Amino acid sequence: MNSTADGDRYSIRAVDRAIDVIQCLAEREEALTADEITAATGLPKSTVFRVLATLVGRGFLERDNDRQTFSFGTLALLVGMRALGNLDVQRVARPFIEQLTDTTGETVHLSVLNEQSALCIDKIDSKRSVRMSSFVGFRDPLHCSGVGKTLLAFQDEDVREALIARIGFEKHTERTITEPEALRAHLREIVAQGYAVDREEIEEGLSCVAAPIRDHTGKVIAAISNSGPTYRLDDAAIRDLIQIVLTHANRISTALGYLPRKPAA
Repeated sequence: MNSTADGDRYSIRAVDRAIDVIQCLAEREEALTADEITAATGLPKSTVFRVLATLVGRGFLERDNDRQTFSFGTLALLVGMRALGNLDVQRVARPFIEQLTDTTGETVHLSVLNEQSALCIDKIDSKRSVRMSSFVGFRDPLHCSGVGKTLLAFQDEDVREALIARIGFEKHTERTITEPEALRAHLREIVAQGYAVDREEIEEGLSCVAAPIRDHTGKVIAAISNSGPTYRLDDAAIRDLIQIVLTHANRISTALGYLPRKPAA
């Protein structure tokens, strides 16, 4: 029995180390040598060589004999395509936005760009007495909502400019941005900081923090926001909320297959 238990533990450890090697390669743009993988993972060199030999033998990795580097092979492509084909942003995001609501106690929206607005495809209400009247299918304007500004900010320039040209810039409150140049400057700030804040721009007494969700290619395909009454979301609460929302947005992106690329050493 002890021998079997030891074997089970060894097998799990071997798989774990193989995944370390796979993740190391996935986080780099370029192919890596065995020495580079060893340095990045901290695994013993002999272990890395065994893992690489196994993965090459099964077609998961390919070896460039001239450069002595390793990269993903056809089996990795097949596995990745199968996994990505099963992903649905609403389904994948659901447990994370539930966690976000539980953590903050405020309402969470999941929205996508649709025509000239941000379309809500999922919502979890706050359990507090003061809640939001939005609903799944509700559309937020792009120029003055947290999710709208986020989705607009991270579009390719030609798409973003085409959308800005069609925005009516309706003024909802005294804080609403109503000029194209002011909006462009604000969108640049959103891209630089990685999130958007709506401080009573769409509705008096309502504030929110929003962050982008990326697919496996790095494209922003959705946004989440955490919203509540301004009297609950003062400046200190907003600062805390920014990190919490970013963390959950990043977790959703990771679950969708997005891996931020690490710069070459």
